[in-house]
Amino acid sequence: MSAVYGDAADLPANAQAVEYAKICFAYGAGYYQIPGTDTCLNFSGYTRFDAYINATGGFNPAIASVADTMFASPGAGVSGYPLVTKTAPTYLAHVRSVFNLDARTATDYGVFRSYIRISGEWDSEAGVGGPPGGVFDFERAFIQLAGFTFGYTQSFFDSGVQYMFTQHYGGSNKTTLIGYTLPLDAGLSLWMSLEDPVNRTTGTQDAPASGTFTNGTQLTGLNGIVYADTQSGRQAPDMVFNVQLDRDWARLMVSGALHNVSGITPTGYDGILYPGAGTMSTWGGALGLSAEFQLPMLAPGDSIYFQYNYANGALSYLGLSGSYEGRVTGLGRITLNGTSPSGGFYPIADAIWTGSDYAKETGWALETQFRHFWQPNLRSSAYAGYVRIDVPANAVFSPSNLSLLPAGALFNDGFSVEVAQVGVNTVWSPVKNLDLGVEVLYSKVNGSLPLTSGIIAGTPQAGTLALFGGSVGVWAGGVRAQRNF
Repeated sequence: MSAVYGDAADLPANAQAVEYAKICFAYGAGYYQIPGTDTCLNFSGYTRFDAYINATGGFNPAIASVADTMFASPGAGVSGYPLVTKTAPTYLAHVRSVFNLDARTATDYGVFRSYIRISGEWDSEAGVGGPPGGVFDFERAFIQLAGFTFGYTQSFFDSGVQYMFTQHYGGSNKTTLIGYTLPLDAGLSLWMSLEDPVNRTTGTQDAPASGTFTNGTQLTGLNGIVYADTQSGRQAPDMVFNVQLDRDWARLMVSGALHNVSGITPTGYDGILYPGAGTMSTWGGALGLSAEFQLPMLAPGDSIYFQYNYANGALSYLGLSGSYEGRVTGLGRITLNGTSPSGGFYPIADAIWTGSDYAKETGWALETQFRHFWQPNLRSSAYAGYVRIDVPANAVFSPSNLSLLPAGALFNDGFSVEVAQVGVNTVWSPVKNLDLGVEVLYSKVNGSLPLTSGIIAGTPQAGTLALFGGSVGVWAGGVRAQRNF
C-alpha cells in the first residue's frame, strides 16, 4: 500500500530546523537579523508622483542652467537655457521610486554600517527636448565604522534640512567624501571631511556667455546661451568641517570649507599657445551657520529653521544649483518674442578672467523655513530665501567684442545679481505613510545690469549672440503623492 501523502515517512531523515529572521531591537524599528549572520538589515523607501509647472525633475524652478529640460522641446529650432519660446514645455510629470538598504553589525569598534540608496524614475521628458523615458540613479552609498565615513553621501558642510518639495536656492549638496565624526560632551560633535569638488565646482569664465546662430531673422540653431568653462582638472579635494550641537530643543551647526579654484589661462595671454599650457590656481572657501528650533508650544512637530552661508570663490556652497547634484553656470530666464528678448540672465562662476588673472566671485545666502502641524495628519511649510552674488571687474568682453557690443563694458565693470524666493506647501496624510501635497514657489532673478543682447562675432545673418542683464520672475508649483514604506 502506498504511503499517505504528507506521512512522516516521506520527510527527509536529516531535516534541519528553519532559522527565522529576528528583530534587532538595538537599532530601532524595522531592523531584522539576517539568518545565519550577525548583521541587521533595514529596508525602506518610497514611491512618488510629481507634476510640476515651470519646474523640472527634483522640483527645481526653471531659473537655472541645471533645469534645462524646461528650456527646449522636440523639434525646436531655437532652444536651450535660458531661452524660452512658445514651443517650450510648461509642465513635466515625474514618477520616482527609492529603495534604501541599511546594514548594521555590532563590532569591537562600534556599529559597522553600510548604506545604499538607489532609485528609478520615469519622466515625461527624459532629456532636453526628448521623448519620455526612464532612468536609474545612484543616490547614496557609504560605509561607517569607528567614526569614519567613506562613500557618496550628504556633504558635511550642510545640515540637509528640507521642509519644502522644492530644491530651493540655499539648499544642500551630495558628494563623495572621506570623513570623521568625533562625539564630544552634551550633544556636541566635530565633523571633518575631504570631499570631491565635482558637484561643488561652478566653473571659471573667460569669455562672454553666448550662442551661435544662422538665419538672423529666426535665430535658427541658437541652442542656448552659455560661456566656455575654463575650469582646469580637479587639483585638490574640498576640506570641510562643522561643529554641531544636537539637543532635544534645537540643532545648531557652524561649518566651513576650503575649495580650490583653478582656471586655464586663455591662449594668447603671456605666451600661452594652447589650452592647458598655463593654469591659474588659488583657494576659495565658504562659511555656514544654521539652526533648527523645535516649537512644541505651538503644536507637536512644529519647527523653524534658519541658515546663512557666505562664499568666496565657491558659489556652489550657496545652493545656487537648486539641486543636490549638478553645477550651475547661469541664473535667469529669457523669453524670445520673435528675435526680441525679455526677462533676465546672468552667468556666474567661481572666478572670472580679469585680463591677467582670475578674480573670485563672492556671495551670501539667507533662508528660513517654518513647518506647522494643523493636525497630526495635516501640515504646512513656508519658505523665504535670498541669495546675492557679486561679480568683480573683469575682461570678459575683449576690445573686438566691445567694438560690436559697446554695452559689454557694463558687464566688464562688474555687477551683482540676486535671487529672492518665497513658497508655501500643504501636505495631508489621510492614512499612515501617505502624503498628498501641493506647493507654490515664486522666484525673482534681478541684477544691476540692463537687459543687453547683440552680435559679438560674424554678421547679423550668421554669427555669435551675447546676452546678459535684466530681471525676471517665475511662478513654479506642483502636486505630489508619495507612499513611504
